[in-house]
Amino acid sequence: MKKISVCLLVLMQIFCVACGYTNTEEETRLLRIHVRADSDSASAQAVKKEVVSAIQYYLSGELQDVRDYDTAYATVKARTSALAAIASGVLRSKGFGYGATARLTREYFPARVYDGRVVESGEYDALIVRLGTGGGDNWWCVLYPQLCYTVTSEQEGVYKSLIAEILGKL
Repeated sequence: MKKISVCLLVLMQIFCVACGYTNTEEETRLLRIHVRADSDSASAQAVKKEVVSAIQYYLSGELQDVRDYDTAYATVKARTSALAAIASGVLRSKGFGYGATARLTREYFPARVYDGRVVESGEYDALIVRLGTGGGDNWWCVLYPQLCYTVTSEQEGVYKSLIAEILGKL
């Protein structure tokens, strides 16, 4: 009887992990990223995508071994100047006359689905990267935990889903 109880307990724990019922407060804290294009022109939107790609590539290496929210936040905070320089460098290399800024702040985000996981609307800590005036369509994602991407190479658009990888191992 004792073996059956232990087996049931282990199966319940596996089920809870697979369904996400074991989230602690630490695991539910998110660090978001929001890249705001200068305008809605085709060229501003295209360069925004290149900036996003460069920032994703840089941060994937910086956050690769991060396992908690506070470390992720501190890592990004320590690199805001570098992130602004990366974004400005992409803009400059593409012939744009405006630069970029990067800052950490707390902002409202609408609900969003990342690979089947719903991130509720609300206020979140976020890295805001503003290109020029920041008046155009924007892009956002979750830096920690990395819900929507991991960069696997410098090529734009080569991403793997962390959620799919984790679920595949369960």
